[in-house]
Amino acid sequence: MALPWPLVAIDFEASSLDQDGYPVEVGLALWPGPAEAILGWSTLIQPAGDWSRRGHWNPKSAKVHGIRGTDLLARGQPVGRVATILNEALGAGTVAWCDGGAYDAHWTDALFKAANSIPLFTLGDWHRLAAVLDPAMRERGLRGLEQAPARLRARGDAEQLLFALAHAVGIETGPVQDLARRWPALAGSTAPDRPPPGMPAPTAEGGVRRKS
Repeated sequence: MALPWPLVAIDFEASSLDQDGYPVEVGLALWPGPAEAILGWSTLIQPAGDWSRRGHWNPKSAKVHGIRGTDLLARGQPVGRVATILNEALGAGTVAWCDGGAYDAHWTDALFKAANSIPLFTLGDWHRLAAVLDPAMRERGLRGLEQAPARLRARGDAEQLLFALAHAVGIETGPVQDLARRWPALAGSTAPDRPPPGMPAPTAEGGVRRKS
C-alpha cells in the first residue's frame, strides 16, 4: 500500500512526563510528495496561567533539552496563537503522525484546552502508518528510526519520523527546508536553535521532556 501523501508529522516537548506537565514546544514536518523535500518548523510555547501556577516541570528535562523558562517567556508564542497556527496550517481532516502515543494526545489536548479551542486535525500513530508498507520496508524504517541520533527538540523529532519513512521506501529527500515558506501562517514563529549543553537551569516556570 502506498503512503498517504502529503505526510505531516508532529512532536511536542513538555515540562514533564507527569500528568501535570505541559507542552513547551511543538514541531511540525511536512513531506508533500516523494519527489519533494521535507519541510520543518517549530515554536516555543508560553506557559498558560494555570500551567505556571499548577503545572509541573522536571529540571532534569531542562538539562537534556536546554530549554529554559526564560526562553518560553521571551520567545514563546501564546497558547491561543499556537493553537490557531496549527489549525490554520494543518486544516480540517489532516492527520498529523506522531510516535508519542498518549503523551502527544495529552499535550495536544492541554494546548487546545488552554487556548479554549479544539484541534481541526487528528493525531495518527506513526507505527500504524509504517505498517502499511511491506514488511521489508517497514523493518528498514523502524531500524532507521531506532538508530537515528536523538534530535532532542520538537522539530527535529518530527523530521526524524519522516526521514525514517523516506529511508524505508528508499527515497533521498535532500536538505530539510523551512515549512514557513510554504505555509505563511507559520511565518515569524520559528523556535530558536537548541542551546548548547550546560545551559543553566530555568529561572522561570517552564521545562521540557524527552519521551523514553
